[in-house]
Amino acid sequence: MLIVGGPDAKQTTVFITGLSKQLKADAMRGIVVMVVSDASEQAADTAALKASGATLRFVNM
Repeated sequence: MLIVGGPDAKQTTVFITGLSKQLKADAMRGIVVMVVSDASEQAADTAALKASGATLRFVNM
């Protein structure tokens, strides 16, 4: 499990988007990623991690 979050939801999304650009397709298959952020960022975070193959769990701050 990988847990990602921080006090600034927009900055967390920037981090996740940057991270996803460095990953190969399906590089995170079988890994659960828990994103702790604002609900307003959920769609952007989900879209960024989609190609990674990770299972995403989203928790609202």
